[in-house]
Amino acid sequence: MFDSFRHFLETPGYNKIIGEDYLIVEFKCPIKEELFTAWSECHSIVYVLSGQKKWIMPANEYLVKEGQSIFVRKGAFKNQQYFEEGFCVLMFFMRDDFIKRSVEEDIFRETSALKKIDNPNFIYRIDVSESLKTLYHSFFSYLKQNNKPSQKIIELKFREMILNICSVASNSAITDVLYTISKNIDNTVEQIMEEQYIYNLKVEEFARLCGRSVSTFKRDFKKLYDTTPGKWLMKKRLHLASNLMLNTDFTVQQICYDCGFESDSHFIRSFKKQFGTTPKQWRDSRISTPI
Repeated sequence: MFDSFRHFLETPGYNKIIGEDYLIVEFKCPIKEELFTAWSECHSIVYVLSGQKKWIMPANEYLVKEGQSIFVRKGAFKNQQYFEEGFCVLMFFMRDDFIKRSVEEDIFRETSALKKIDNPNFIYRIDVSESLKTLYHSFFSYLKQNNKPSQKIIELKFREMILNICSVASNSAITDVLYTISKNIDNTVEQIMEEQYIYNLKVEEFARLCGRSVSTFKRDFKKLYDTTPGKWLMKKRLHLASNLMLNTDFTVQQICYDCGFESDSHFIRSFKKQFGTTPKQWRDSRISTPI
């Protein structure tokens, strides 16, 4: 799976600015497939400069075109590309600590009504005002300088951009989700696992999403679920797969892909170990004979 944050952080050749807990980058997508799955351990703001791309979630799809912008919470997602148009984007990656600092020092002082969201969406559309558009484009002068400006200048500019977003009434849902993130930094394991188990992420990657070392993640996971991440993931994915087998006409291959298994063979082998038969045989045995 494409690790977007690490790719842009570690790969040379991009116009980018690297901060302690943020990353700003201008890029054209390096993936050549039309449909692919990516993930990031950081939240991000995306501003499309040219072309279009679709973000695909289990419940919704978001087509983002030139001049449009979205906020994407950390985690995995599917992207669909359109190769007939050149795609170029500005991405602003930020860790939980950066959001917490922005909320406490900027947003909290300027916004009278803030509320936590129990089940936040993964993607939010941003209403791009003229002032926000100008702010987005102002980063180009910093990105293309041979001598990068001070971290303090960039962070203040970044936080100004976030405050500009939150100052627009139609972006109030984004303000609330940023506030929610700032309050939930140390309590993310259950939310991350329940949202992300359908993606083929490794235990080490789940740990990074939760902002923990692997050993700390496993210890916190054990306290929460009284089992190991591997066993829990297998049980959740097989339960979802069995529901899809009964309630949809999806192919075995599609169900395998939608439930986070590494391959068809891995899915079939795991399913047979749990249910004593192959997915196809299990499905056929439960389909009522038409009258």
